[in-house]
Amino acid sequence: MNLFIQHAAYLLRDADRVERDCDLLVQNQRIAAVGHDLAVPPGTEVIDAQGCAVIPGLINAHTHLYQNFLKGMADGLPLVPWCEATLFPMVGVIHHLYRVEQDERAGYYWSLLGALEMIRGGTTCCMDMDISMESIFRAWQDVGLRGVAAITLSNHWLPPELLIPDAILKAEALDYTARWHNPDGLVRIALGPSTPFLCDEALLTWTRDTARAYDLAVHIHVAETAGEVTESLEEKGLRPAQYLDRLGLLGPRVSAVHCVHIVEEETAALAASGATVVHCPKSNMKLADGAAPVPALMQAGVPVALGTDGCASNDLLDMWEEMRAAVLLARVSAGDAAALSAADVFRMATEHGARACGLDAGTLDVGRLADIAIVDLSGPHLRPVHDIVKTLVYCARAADVRDTIINGRVVMREREVTTVDEAALVKEADAVGQELYTRAQQSAMWRV
Repeated sequence: MNLFIQHAAYLLRDADRVERDCDLLVQNQRIAAVGHDLAVPPGTEVIDAQGCAVIPGLINAHTHLYQNFLKGMADGLPLVPWCEATLFPMVGVIHHLYRVEQDERAGYYWSLLGALEMIRGGTTCCMDMDISMESIFRAWQDVGLRGVAAITLSNHWLPPELLIPDAILKAEALDYTARWHNPDGLVRIALGPSTPFLCDEALLTWTRDTARAYDLAVHIHVAETAGEVTESLEEKGLRPAQYLDRLGLLGPRVSAVHCVHIVEEETAALAASGATVVHCPKSNMKLADGAAPVPALMQAGVPVALGTDGCASNDLLDMWEEMRAAVLLARVSAGDAAALSAADVFRMATEHGARACGLDAGTLDVGRLADIAIVDLSGPHLRPVHDIVKTLVYCARAADVRDTIINGRVVMREREVTTVDEAALVKEADAVGQELYTRAQQSAMWRV
């Protein structure tokens, strides 16, 4: 179906190119025209955007959707104790349900919850490092969210109950790639070696070679904590990003998540490789990981995207909050009110997110994928508008998003999700989440 967005008060092609009173035409899932007083082709669905800002869809470049069932849990813990107390018991229950009972309901419902929250906030795509199962991908298709599934690969450090043999990990990743990876559709597959300390060298080199062979993205946590760096230096004589560089794992298809504790040499390696860094400011603050050197990364030429991380370490999948958090954390940690600008973080949440996910999206230009959000500017907290980029970054809320368009399809119109029965599914998801929580409390790993 063709779609015509008419009379946008502001149309942001990107952070630097803003049009006034502008139209946009979508044909065959892509942007076909942008301009003033365009003619409406016959049979085209029309959306009136008067009084609104039309922007590229926001891209959540790192999350763990299974953590939607872990919101508000185990507050006040740093990363490793937090994993042990919060994640492992629930993951153990999920593994049993999926691998023993062959029950995939949980994956479907945690994915729907996350997708609905993101769509309501104008997020059109996420990079999800998850407990992989097919029901996750079905949920994205049902609700209409674009998703990149980073198939988690880990064979070290985890509790024995959660370890999966390498042969099964690799076979499942290849199977998901063969059956679900569709660069022209809503679901893409990436490889997700969780962190250098959760993977042995053989698994990391397999990831490198397989990504090259199948042209897949690679998504990996890097240098999230100071302890991780110390351990890497003791065991390998190299810092985490240096180790990945030595293995030949860094490159344009790689997104390195967090990079909180990196030094100048690692920044140079990331820049030379063409990798993207994904910044998760709220999660880093909640777990007291530290503040990633985002301004230094950007000055070195490293593209920096933005992600929420999972709901166990953030509690929301709100990219508007994440943009503000990124600006404020960079400024207070640098002691410099100009360390990061509103335009910088808008690019992080759009253009650079698209790069991390390998998408032909992130700006409103002809030929790009039609992933678009329409923001209602009528709220008192948004008036008056002096600079639309600053207004959106500093003042807008997820609830201001009126319409969300993904792959040329209107998945939310006038704040009503059009693809599924939202109220019924949220009720069902809540029941499944409560059931999982009860079972996790009975686990031998439970420490909350």
